Amino acid sequence: MNSWWRSLGIGTKLSILIQGMLVVVLFLAHFWIMRLVNEGIVDEAERRAEISADGVINGMNMLMVTGMISNPENRRLFIRKMGASENVSDLRIIRSRQVQDQFGPGLPEEQARDDMDRRAIESRKSQFMLSEDGGIFSVRAVVPFIANADYRGTNCLTCHHVAAGSVNGAASITIDMTNELRNIRHIKNMLILGHILLQVLLFIVINWLIRRFMQPLVKLQSAMESMQSSGSMERFVPVELKQGSQDEIGKLGMAFNKMAEALSDSEKTMKLSAAIYQSNADAIVVTDENNLIVDVNPAFTRITGFSLNDVIGKNPRMMQSGLHDQEFYRQMWQTILNEGYWQGEMWDKGKNGEIRAKLARITVVRRSDGSVYRHVAQFTDVTERKQKDELIFWQANYDPLTSLPNRRLLNDRLEHALAAGKNRQNCGALMYIDLDRFKAINESLGPGYGDMLLIEVAHRINSCVREVDTVARISSDEFAVLIEDIGCADNSDAARLAAEIAGNIRTSLSAPYRLKDETHMSTASIGVRIICGNGESADDLIRQASSAMLQAKGSGRNAIRFFESPDMAVG
Repeated sequence: MNSWWRSLGIGTKLSILIQGMLVVVLFLAHFWIMRLVNEGIVDEAERRAEISADGVINGMNMLMVTGMISNPENRRLFIRKMGASENVSDLRIIRSRQVQDQFGPGLPEEQARDDMDRRAIESRKSQFMLSEDGGIFSVRAVVPFIANADYRGTNCLTCHHVAAGSVNGAASITIDMTNELRNIRHIKNMLILGHILLQVLLFIVINWLIRRFMQPLVKLQSAMESMQSSGSMERFVPVELKQGSQDEIGKLGMAFNKMAEALSDSEKTMKLSAAIYQSNADAIVVTDENNLIVDVNPAFTRITGFSLNDVIGKNPRMMQSGLHDQEFYRQMWQTILNEGYWQGEMWDKGKNGEIRAKLARITVVRRSDGSVYRHVAQFTDVTERKQKDELIFWQANYDPLTSLPNRRLLNDRLEHALAAGKNRQNCGALMYIDLDRFKAINESLGPGYGDMLLIEVAHRINSCVREVDTVARISSDEFAVLIEDIGCADNSDAARLAAEIAGNIRTSLSAPYRLKDETHMSTASIGVRIICGNGESADDLIRQASSAMLQAKGSGRNAIRFFESPDMAVG
């Protein structure tokens, strides 16, 4: 029953409830009216019977006054005449015991016949009874005759030796109510017919009203079902409303139209966003509040090789390259949580293990209460760009043959060393190295042998200095060594240590060279300039170190000379 009721529409439910209540109300009203009519008819019949009985008693009183009552025929004649009245089916006079004792038993029909007669005499109250016999309806009334000293101007106690207030007899009259009850039945049938017609009319009117009021709701339902079946808000058709519809249903319709229009616009925006999301050339990763991946776009798969099934539910740290320390990630997440946004470059590992550079932008999406809902990371693969930048930088700052810094990078590092040296007390050194008779090797053996020699020279010089020191090739056969911090603040001590390093370099470069299958010898002339933060420029220092190198070469080659102390020579 409950499922059947829930399956009905609102209009049907309202119709059933209203019609049911109307049926109950109309039936109750019908029975109440019929009861009032029946009671009115019965009351009127009893009143008529009582009045008729009272008239009989009054007539008998007149016979008694005139002395004609003692003749039984006079009494019979009077009763017969009175009984001939319309609707009177039975009329009798009843003698009480005290009248029989004084005047005799009277006629047989004047005796009490039943309990109703006896009750009226004994109780001194009128008795009434409604009965049906063979389709004949009648009302019987038994009205007692009370003896008193002034009964309508007659002293009953003059003739009747009885106590005042006692009952001398009663009048029994039966009135035929068949016609009245037939009228009642007719009225009842008419009421039933009117009830049915009224119910039908109300049914039609109520259903029409319900359909009229439900029409906007039906339109709403139809519109919503259409949108549901199409699966898209783009097919939204506004619900038409009459001008000035300001009732609750009208307001509901207007609210639905506005909401549907907003949802339609939102759907278009979402589809556009989804299209952008899917077609974006940048990789996009979406993680939940616990930073577990919930979605990726096709560009992510194309760039990293990971599909959604490979990474869903996992933490993006699975792609960490190992090139960044924990401090890098700590600062990154601190910025994300504090500012809601972070941008920077990082190196990550793809599915094939290849490490690639990317420019990442991470944004926090929060709920209305401020809690984290999603993290959206968008990144661009910049590996090729960085490689090109690095190549350009390398080509601009490194020697392609020996992979050593060139003169440009040497100048930059020397400028940096001079700027940093202002805040330090320790000295540094700049060495200018030139290979002796390198041109002769090229001419006798060919450029290929010269290139092999230069590569080996670069390797030997690097082996004689620290990793933090700079070894540069500044021309064909000229090299430079920048030692930013030689370890002491005194010029003489710095010169001594620099001389020791320069001596190691000269010794290493003087060792035989194995070029292909042949052994060759070469030496170098070295000029040294001590740097102690005296305000020199990078160009001045290089020129001075070069001048010291020329002094070494002029002294017979394979020698070391200091710019500020030309007398200090290592032979």
